[in-house]
Amino acid sequence: MTASTPPRSWQLRVGPIGLRVRRRLVIGALTAVLVLLGLLALAVFTGTLAMPVDRVVAVLSGGGTRVERLVVIDNRLAPALAALLVGFALGCAGGLTQSITRNPIASPDILGVTSGAGAFAVLLITTPAVAGLVGDNPASSLLTPAAIVGGLLTAGIILALSWRTGFDGVRVVLVGLAVNALALAGTAWMLTRTDLLNAQVAVRWLSGSVNGVKIGDLWLLAGISALALFVCIRLGRDVGALRLGRDVAATVGTVPGRVELVALAVAVILTSASTAVAGPIAFVAFVAPQIAMRLFRTAGPPPLVGGLAGAGVMMIAAQVADRLPGTLPVGVLTPLIGAPYLLFLMRSYVRKTSG
Repeated sequence: MTASTPPRSWQLRVGPIGLRVRRRLVIGALTAVLVLLGLLALAVFTGTLAMPVDRVVAVLSGGGTRVERLVVIDNRLAPALAALLVGFALGCAGGLTQSITRNPIASPDILGVTSGAGAFAVLLITTPAVAGLVGDNPASSLLTPAAIVGGLLTAGIILALSWRTGFDGVRVVLVGLAVNALALAGTAWMLTRTDLLNAQVAVRWLSGSVNGVKIGDLWLLAGISALALFVCIRLGRDVGALRLGRDVAATVGTVPGRVELVALAVAVILTSASTAVAGPIAFVAFVAPQIAMRLFRTAGPPPLVGGLAGAGVMMIAAQVADRLPGTLPVGVLTPLIGAPYLLFLMRSYVRKTSG
């Protein structure tokens, strides 16, 4: 490299944590953040109910009437922030699971973690003793611990059935698909056993929506996402090494088993917490890391940049769903994005293996 050639990577250090990052990745991530801020502004300043810009600014500054605060804060800002945080959590979780399993299909929703978290949340909603505490607010804080327990238990079952001295991508997907089917069957059975009111609340929550989410429902997810951000930075080098295989990772100083368990735990907690807030959202965790990998030309699905891509996918889908007739839940729209890509990926895999 000549003296006039700019370096392709920068060395970043925060306290004891050092990280070498590519210039293209940093510039792309900053661009993605600016795009997300633009989408957030679009969601806050526009909507199905027209409101002058100066009145929106007045509400954001702490003023405005009660009706204006209801429109701007509850109907615009809170759902937009929910879409951003849920999308980031799912995209980051998908990047982690796809990296440690070295399988582009191994995302939390396809593996059954989302369904397991949803099954435990539905169990809470349909249990008469606690259903009254949840009420008509499916994003109740009571659902978060239930969803996290369900997600961790589901991941534990998948891990116990598929672990053979390490992760095998194909085996994890096969076991995950089976567990996913069992969780969905259990959810359907609970819906048939509860009363009509609780079933309606559960079905509405299962459709996956950020509408009706309040600012107060997002604090825990925001804290978990911030902690995941720190963990992903700390494990960035080790996760990247695992993409080359467990044996290669061990030769460069990575402890594969420990890194896999920590990454899986973070992915499960992120997925479960986002599921508790917005309900099961399909395909965002699967698609977002693949989009980020191709946009930023990384060697594998990047967790943090995948989180930014997931936030973008969720915010765009939420805006489109909100402007469609009848206010379609965003969880109904995301499979329209992810399912065609899954078919494309499967077709590419078949071509590669047959060729």
